[in-house]
Amino acid sequence: MKRRNFHYFEMKGLNQERFFNALSKKLEIFEIKRYEKNRSSFKVKYFDGKAAKKEILDAGYEILSEKRGGFFWQINRFCTAYGLLAGIIVTSILLAAQSPFIAKVEVWGSTNSTEICEFVKKNLPTKNKNRLNTDVIEHLINSQFENVSFVSAAIVGQSLVINVKNALVPPEMEGEFAPIVSEYDGVVTAVNLVQGTLKVQVGDIIQRGQILVEGRVINSEGESFDIQPKAEIYMDVWLEGEATHFDEQIVTSRTGRKIETSVVTLFGKEFYSSVRPNTFASFETETSSQPLIKNNILPFMLTKTIYYETKTQTINSSFEQKKEETIAAARANCLQNLGECEIIKEENFRIIEGAGCTTVKYVVTANLLVTGEK
Repeated sequence: MKRRNFHYFEMKGLNQERFFNALSKKLEIFEIKRYEKNRSSFKVKYFDGKAAKKEILDAGYEILSEKRGGFFWQINRFCTAYGLLAGIIVTSILLAAQSPFIAKVEVWGSTNSTEICEFVKKNLPTKNKNRLNTDVIEHLINSQFENVSFVSAAIVGQSLVINVKNALVPPEMEGEFAPIVSEYDGVVTAVNLVQGTLKVQVGDIIQRGQILVEGRVINSEGESFDIQPKAEIYMDVWLEGEATHFDEQIVTSRTGRKIETSVVTLFGKEFYSSVRPNTFASFETETSSQPLIKNNILPFMLTKTIYYETKTQTINSSFEQKKEETIAAARANCLQNLGECEIIKEENFRIIEGAGCTTVKYVVTANLLVTGEK
């Protein structure tokens, strides 16, 4: 019996006699052992393991442990272990064989990186790293693309990395000279015009979308011409943020228990798996996939799925209990629109009560540089 192929289970639960009677009509059971009133173990045939496991879980019992044994189990373990080892060896050999060649082209720093990348792939003289002259690649890009001012090509590992910078066009040479428009509601506090036609002055109340500086000037002879508008304008602006407190909230949180499963696939087909049944009534799922070996010849993919058990509870609290916390949240929502060095001149808030909820509206008056370099 020791050499017989088997799948062993140790389980916990009540009324196990009825379960064994029902299971024996479907599967062959042997070596049943009772340790306690609600704990026992038994074996089934090797290939009946999945069916027996399903019956145990469907009956509501807890599986304490399980294991396999016998000739078939040894063969399966041998094939799995040595199959992976053989795959790694073959992959290493193939990777070593292709390492002298360019496998990937990357283009950085250009607005038309995709176009340049496709051009290089089509016109690459050779994929052999030892024979590829990067100067030739740089010359090809410079001659093909007029908007390129700088090109640098380098071979990094099996990648051809190309850094490109687009030619800069002076603002005065641009075809359109858009006016500077306010993005805020506020009051102008300081103005320093560099070039263009100023449309506001200190003390003006400004609405969002209003023109601050036009890209047009008139010379001493009365002639009008376009120019890129530039100015430094400071404004006192009003920013709002809000947060709402609910008297009753339904909150879902994780209990800390989780179940992990792993599946290794090759060419989209399952190669190896370690799967545990998900017994959680409510849960959240996180799935991630990554290649086991970074090459395109034997694309082993490892997919991990984690099931996090969750619980849902109703939380009741009054606004007075959470007043300071709600005000702080409203202030944080308001200040997220400010930079780190902006000057805050005034802060205030108001409380709006509703049915089952209370909203805090927070208002900040701050002095901002609304044009120029911030």
